[in-house]
Amino acid sequence: MSPLRKHFASALIGVLRQPSGFLQHPFLVPGGLYGDEQWDWDSYWMVRGYLKLLKGADVLPTFLDHARGTWINFFKNQSENGSVPIMSKSNNPDFFRCCTPSDSEKNQAKPVFGMLALEVSQASGSFEWVRPYFDQLLFYYARWSGHYRSGCGLLVWGSDIAIGVDCDPTTYGRPDFSSANLLLNCFFYKDLLAAAEIAESLGRGADSERLLCEAAVTRAALQRECWDDIDAFYYTVDVHCVDRRHVQYPTLKKGMDMSWRTIPLKTKMFTGFLPLWCGIATSEQARLLVERHLRNEQEFAAPKGIRTMAMTERMYDATTDSANPSNWLGPVWVVANYMVYEGLRGYGFDNDANDLARKTRDLLTDDLEKTGTLHENYHPENGAPNFNADFLSWNVLAAIMD
Repeated sequence: MSPLRKHFASALIGVLRQPSGFLQHPFLVPGGLYGDEQWDWDSYWMVRGYLKLLKGADVLPTFLDHARGTWINFFKNQSENGSVPIMSKSNNPDFFRCCTPSDSEKNQAKPVFGMLALEVSQASGSFEWVRPYFDQLLFYYARWSGHYRSGCGLLVWGSDIAIGVDCDPTTYGRPDFSSANLLLNCFFYKDLLAAAEIAESLGRGADSERLLCEAAVTRAALQRECWDDIDAFYYTVDVHCVDRRHVQYPTLKKGMDMSWRTIPLKTKMFTGFLPLWCGIATSEQARLLVERHLRNEQEFAAPKGIRTMAMTERMYDATTDSANPSNWLGPVWVVANYMVYEGLRGYGFDNDANDLARKTRDLLTDDLEKTGTLHENYHPENGAPNFNADFLSWNVLAAIMD
């Protein structure tokens, strides 16, 4: 067994938690700075990684109990309007006030729950545990579509709080409900597909068809609004394209209509590769993304993996050690490496995928040898750990990048 696999196996006991307070079912925690709390997309990535690592192991049933419990805890704390909390603690079911009907209510949990439920159901061989909660999952999607869907067909973040890629300049510091972020929409697309598969397995064919239709709308909008032919790159877009002159000058004669619905926010983030991860890019778009950007050492290709921001961007800063927001302006994050890796595999770029897998494993193995633990992100040139010792969460994905 490799040092990484040994580390993740020994760390498993530290991420399993028993029911406590508002978390009424066994649950998973990310480790490191994160204590008695469960997070939305951390939970999904941990489950995805550990289910592959633990296949056939005696501890697998226990882990599945905690994975199911984590999912159920989120929906036990769902609000009356369908919102699901981003993070829940045993003494606070909704840390970011996602489910509180007030002015502070801006974001909700990232769309990972279809994918998470599908992983657990396939690993356990049964979808029946989801059945009592499936309507709540549909209600959660309805909240996304009803409250966050813009006129162009893409979802927008309600604010820049707890968006995952915290300091992504295409959302961080920008107006509320303006950023149709690539990560949000690519996740929503994949999550709808996963939920459609669950619906089919539960004998809910009409729901499956409706979810697939909604996924198709999101896919079309991502292609139409986010792909840039000139740069051969996918960009997050701003949706605040509204003519408000009539408010200031009510008597002004109406002139040219505003024919555009979005403005591309031309900052190259790793999220530009997520259409590979979720499978919506054409083969030609995939080729251009890989050849012009992913392999470009002045942009994303780094000795230790994929820079989360292209080095050519003026905001690029791979050294800042920050927790709030966490730094995604260039450091290597294993979750970003993994999503790019999956995209490369899906489009047949196996040599690039193998190279990225090797870099990622070597990065964490070196950290483990030098410090005795793992960290949350790393310098892309020299691999120096950048933040949060003892972090686990999605780092487990490195061990399944074959």
